[in-house]
Amino acid sequence: MTKQLFNFNITKMKTNRFIYILGVLIFFLFAAGCKKDGNSGPAVQGYLNGNEVKEITVTKGSTVSFKYTIQASSKLSKVEVFVRTGIGLATDSELLLHRAAAEGTLTSDTCIVQGTLVAATDLAISVGAIDSEGRNTILQLNAKLDVSEFDGLVMMDAMADGTSKTFCSTQYGLLLFAANTTADPAAIDFGFIYMESNANVKASLISFSDFSKTASYPLVGTNNITLFKKAATYINTDAASVQQAFTTGTDYPSVLGIDAGKAAVNLNINDVIAFKTQQGKYGMILVKAIDRKSEANSNQQTITLKLVVQK
Repeated sequence: MTKQLFNFNITKMKTNRFIYILGVLIFFLFAAGCKKDGNSGPAVQGYLNGNEVKEITVTKGSTVSFKYTIQASSKLSKVEVFVRTGIGLATDSELLLHRAAAEGTLTSDTCIVQGTLVAATDLAISVGAIDSEGRNTILQLNAKLDVSEFDGLVMMDAMADGTSKTFCSTQYGLLLFAANTTADPAAIDFGFIYMESNANVKASLISFSDFSKTASYPLVGTNNITLFKKAATYINTDAASVQQAFTTGTDYPSVLGIDAGKAAVNLNINDVIAFKTQQGKYGMILVKAIDRKSEANSNQQTITLKLVVQK
């Protein structure tokens, strides 16, 4: 009798243990499912100029409208909208809108925020939404200009020791040293020279493909071809107008054995140059200043440029 009771208790214990383990597994599976749903932040939909997209291309000076619709599973705690303007490191961020439940400007689980901006440069518009449980969602929308513009680019005539920033990468508005001609030649579009003794050259921009003909640096290999044309007006509003300025421009003459169009020669302040890169990007250059050093200090002259280029 004792033996049978013992066997029954063992069997019962095994059954109870199985039920316990099964129950624990079901609990954790349920909890995991609930946790996954519970961690979801507010649902956010973003619109640019009336379309549900994350990025658009616009022309400079155009109006960009943005709209966010926000739906949370619990009451919203805070909603903020920021805009970041500029390109690369030259950016600035500004708080456009702030609403909070604690301040009485948020009272439910839904919210719609919208506004308009003028695209003077690239725009990154971001919304952050937090619900009463601390769950959050961030959505960024981008309105990018079809051109990039860079100002205050100071190029120096080629120094023999290679310490001058003589070369330009137009796509990123970068000025490069002679060392970059071997380290990263694909990035270079043109270089700057100043020839005091040659009245047909003086301050000139030379296609990287033909820069070795200036006898400044012993460049080797096949390098990027940049074509130049004289233009009447500096244009920075849109890609189509920039391209048209090159199409209607006039060629520069041949100098130093360089084919016509591969050098913008004998430049002066306020001259406007249209160009086309090896990659087929069109751009424009405005000559803002030339420091001729009284033409007495060889290889120390500089030219200051403003530049716009298609993206």
